Amino acid sequence: MPSLDESNIFQDTLEYFVNGGKIKKRGNVELSLALKTLEDVSKSKGLSPEDIISLIKVAASGYHGDVISCKLIKCLVPASQFPVRAVELALSFMCTSKPSNKATLLRLLIAVYDYIDEKETVQKLGYLLFYFIENTVLTPYVCHLLYLLTRKEDVRLYRVRKLLELQTKLGPQPYLIGLLSIYKLYFPNLVSIVIPNTRKQFFPTRDRQWYAVIKEVQERNQAADTAHMKSSLELSEKLQAAELSMLHGIPPAKRRKVDPIPVVHSSSSRLTVKLSSRLMAMLEEKPLPFVQIQNIETLLKNPDRVELPSQMGAALRSPLLQCFMSYNADPLMTSRFSYWIQDTLCEKLLYSTQTPACFPEIESILKKLIQFTEFIQEGIPVVDKVLFRYLQIWNGLDFRQEIFRLVSRCRLYPFSVLNENILEPLRKLFVRTSVFIKCQVMLCLSQLLQNYAMVEIPRYNQKYPEAKPGISVFEDDIGMFDPLTSVIELIGYVDRLASVGLALENDHNILLHFTLSFYELVSTLYARYGLPFVYLPSRHMIRALLCDNATVFPVGGRAVFCFPHITKCDCFHLVNPCNWMLKDDATNNEIEIPGYQKKETIHSLNILILDLCDSLWRRKAFSHGRNDSYLNFDLEHLATEASDGLSLYLHQAFLPFALLFLKETQPKENIGHPKGIKYGNYGNVLGVFKLNKLIK
Repeated sequence: MPSLDESNIFQDTLEYFVNGGKIKKRGNVELSLALKTLEDVSKSKGLSPEDIISLIKVAASGYHGDVISCKLIKCLVPASQFPVRAVELALSFMCTSKPSNKATLLRLLIAVYDYIDEKETVQKLGYLLFYFIENTVLTPYVCHLLYLLTRKEDVRLYRVRKLLELQTKLGPQPYLIGLLSIYKLYFPNLVSIVIPNTRKQFFPTRDRQWYAVIKEVQERNQAADTAHMKSSLELSEKLQAAELSMLHGIPPAKRRKVDPIPVVHSSSSRLTVKLSSRLMAMLEEKPLPFVQIQNIETLLKNPDRVELPSQMGAALRSPLLQCFMSYNADPLMTSRFSYWIQDTLCEKLLYSTQTPACFPEIESILKKLIQFTEFIQEGIPVVDKVLFRYLQIWNGLDFRQEIFRLVSRCRLYPFSVLNENILEPLRKLFVRTSVFIKCQVMLCLSQLLQNYAMVEIPRYNQKYPEAKPGISVFEDDIGMFDPLTSVIELIGYVDRLASVGLALENDHNILLHFTLSFYELVSTLYARYGLPFVYLPSRHMIRALLCDNATVFPVGGRAVFCFPHITKCDCFHLVNPCNWMLKDDATNNEIEIPGYQKKETIHSLNILILDLCDSLWRRKAFSHGRNDSYLNFDLEHLATEASDGLSLYLHQAFLPFALLFLKETQPKENIGHPKGIKYGNYGNVLGVFKLNKLIK
């Protein structure tokens, strides 16, 4: 708590600027001390709403000159909320003040926008700023503020024409395109220009230090307000109670300071006057503020009347708003949410200095974002763009679990984009970290591949080539490319990466497990997801797996041939690739894969079939004499019994059948080792026996 002397000094300083006469500027020590006192107080604990209203009258009027006015405006740091009365005064004084003060006032309103207590009033007055749109100094700030304030009823044809004229005059400036993009979402027929597909920040943050001071003051005041809370559990309970009650419990300003994710809020929902039945009937067709919707039934009954909350970032904490976004797919909602999440992630991950104190806050945002992406079953394009930039500077330690989860939800891109922005940063992390992080990278890439096969490729095939809208919640036109080529190149990249990892870690068993899990997923892409291709692991990968004692016999079939169906005793699935090629011939090559060579694929499958026959039937897995075999390598690291271990009677997948065969065909006292089958020439009989068991 400030002492009585400090309070008196601050009040004297305020009186000096508010009620004092004309201030001498040159050589005025008293002025310097007053500005220093005001700056220290604003940066330490902020100003109350009453002080802000008193000070903005002097600052916005320019009574003491431009230099002092700009310094006073930058001292208007709110301790809790920024009063709407101060916004009204700022807008009114902008009609008379100089351009330099106008720009500073606009920067102030943008900086404190999230802390304004009644945004509905600001929305009604905000479009007075459109009359300053032709001022080249003010245009970026006017566009930024109007982007935040624009509602459907604010879009007018003359405003669109004015923006198009400015774009013709100034060129395709990002701030003009940003405001036009909102107009086009509301009325596509009014905006004839094409908004670029490449998403970038329309309004870069220029006052980072100012923003940081405001945020620091808010957090410091919140820490003082919650000092009585004895544990973080009590704090989380209060936040949950605030989410449930929305307008009761902890005030909105305090909730915002604790958690940067906004709550569902609308000024128009604060209905305190009891209305007559006639007036209520007149208001039935008015927009329904989202904060008044308490359940999914009300939401489904009023889909066209819903008034979106002031901040679409509230979707991260509101399941109802997530449901509304997922089934409504309104471009306006997704655009506003994309802008908010892009700005928030850039500020938290790219622009600000990360300290251990801010890690819980960032982790909370990322976890809620992951839950949201899993709910809508798709990645968010702007999140991918931020992730691409963050991976280039990532140390591999901060938020590792969350980053890997977001990577696994990435959209489908051409392999060149994927390689440059995701795979290359992960490769650098992979080769210089421990085996456990290598396993996490392998798991992340496996989940990414599964997401592509299960979600992204079907969505891409639905959208192109007809370019159907409404396939995704977050639309992103990345152009046409071949998705199967990207997947095939991704699998080849991971294959090479796994080979390097096994060589670096001396075939560590845990890394082998994740590598085999990846190949198991690859082997099921056709059977489970219908992707028309077969991928065979490289020869050096097969050798690495076969030469390891932990994988030769327990999982030999899966390691050698990358077909888990063998280990499940379902050999008939091996004909699926052949069936696919026959269907391809029957349909006159309806499925065309760039770079796909059918003759080479058939030759590879023939080699694979010969390797299977040599291993299972002839017991010559490594002594067949063929140079093109997948098992053609030096046996110096393999045991002499390796060929028997891959045979029909000793293979891990078929050993139970061999034992059952001996039990049913031999007397109990003569049952011996399954090796005896080859000496008794029972191979053909055993094959018929297994075939009958599989058919049953």
